[in-house]
Amino acid sequence: RVAVRVETAGGAGGPGTGAATREREWVAPILRRSALPDLVTQMLPEVDLGRTQWRPVHPRAFARAVKGGLGAAAAISAIGALAAGWAGILVAVVTIPWSVFAARQHVRHLAWAADDQVVMFRSGWLWRRLTVARVAKIQAVTVAQSPFDRRTGMGRIRVDTAGASERSHRVDVPYLPWDVALELRQHLAARAASTVFRW
Repeated sequence: RVAVRVETAGGAGGPGTGAATREREWVAPILRRSALPDLVTQMLPEVDLGRTQWRPVHPRAFARAVKGGLGAAAAISAIGALAAGWAGILVAVVTIPWSVFAARQHVRHLAWAADDQVVMFRSGWLWRRLTVARVAKIQAVTVAQSPFDRRTGMGRIRVDTAGASERSHRVDVPYLPWDVALELRQHLAARAASTVFRW
């Protein structure tokens, strides 16, 4: 089963809006996964999920992702050792393999796709999410590069669209090759700039 939600400009609501607005955002709270492509095509005729060519992130994304997980696992293990002595070391037996597994799964399920009409992003392995944003609704495209990104030749791209709330699953793709991130920003910005914006 999957759930389908639509966010529109003004759909998030403000003061005075309540449950009625939130209910309209859920197009299909419970839907068979096999019916998802047809539903998406009905709402967005330019999207064919069955033919989407998903692009992965940087080949070294796992090495980047696992370092953060191992750091957190080491910190938790150290606290466990201080609190429970040698018995606390058993925490490392669980947290370290789990952090490696979780990082691998996280990176494995990161993917993106873009054409002249839409940009799409999927992520998550326990809670999987897929976001489709029309290029015509793009308001800003941002490319960011942390010191760790610069060291490994990576960057991330974030797309802000009309109607997206702060709690949305945004098109925010990490671990992209830097040249790919710049190329994607140029493509999306050019397409958005040439499109007449309609609410």
